Amino acid sequence: MNNLKVALISSSLMLASSSINAAEVAGNVTLATDYIYRGISQTGEEATIQGGFDITGDSGLYVGVWASNIAFDGSIEIDIYAGFAGEINENLGFDIGLLHYDYPNNAGPNDSNFDEIYGSLSYRDLTVGVAYSNDFFFETGNATYVYVDYSLPLPNSFGLGFHYASQSIDKGATFGIETTERSADYAEYSIGINRTVADIDLSLTWHDTDLSTNDCFNGTDLCKSRLVFGLSKSL
Repeated sequence: MNNLKVALISSSLMLASSSINAAEVAGNVTLATDYIYRGISQTGEEATIQGGFDITGDSGLYVGVWASNIAFDGSIEIDIYAGFAGEINENLGFDIGLLHYDYPNNAGPNDSNFDEIYGSLSYRDLTVGVAYSNDFFFETGNATYVYVDYSLPLPNSFGLGFHYASQSIDKGATFGIETTERSADYAEYSIGINRTVADIDLSLTWHDTDLSTNDCFNGTDLCKSRLVFGLSKSL
């Protein structure tokens, strides 16, 4: 068992040992026309159903699990995470944690499972974050993900979200995005509008990357621009 899994279990035990009445349990379920992970379709441009739950203590310590269908490695992804989030003052917040990605039915020659550490700082509606893995998906070595998110409230309870990120991967050719003409770095970005109606969160988001079709998994369309419609419900 690696150190991250030990840390996740330890965090879960710490939270479980705290007062049950002080812990908040929250669930979520999402239906969407595609599952986009860091700019790339994970469902072969098909629809997705996703869900998870979190347990959060008064201290800010949390643990959770989340799952989604995918179009590779056994058709399911399960994420297990633990972290600590809080506020420094009324405008400034933080979130740090550990995340394990698991593909339980993977039958490929390379191990798809991987671990990341992550952290972010938020100032009002602006969030800046980073995630790092020393053995990224498909045994592709060190990988760093840096992102910026901005949320803009609009009239009539609408919201507008902006996202920009950079992903670097040591072994881009093994991952599927490196050719002799480009490095294993790429940018991804999105703009989305959202609104809550009858306790259901509706969203319409445009996603894109700077990867050409030739650079994307041997000429696929998984990295191209697309509109994704989603419905989410908190439980």
